[in-house]
Amino acid sequence: MTMLDSHDSVGVRDAVATWHEVEKGFWVGNTHGRFLGTVESTPSGYVTRDDAGGIVGTYSVVAEARAAIG
Repeated sequence: MTMLDSHDSVGVRDAVATWHEVEKGFWVGNTHGRFLGTVESTPSGYVTRDDAGGIVGTYSVVAEARAAIG
């Protein structure tokens, strides 16, 4: 699945994010070699962390979690 990157600071707003499931229930996102953050499946939902490891939020749908950071 791909999402649009919303990080204005690097000028890649229209770049396509790539998501990789590196472990069951744990995805990392990047675009053009830039790390966007992670999404982790937990019993309470999909926890999203930004590129610095800060929690962005918890979402009930993985697509919403990915969209929150990429």
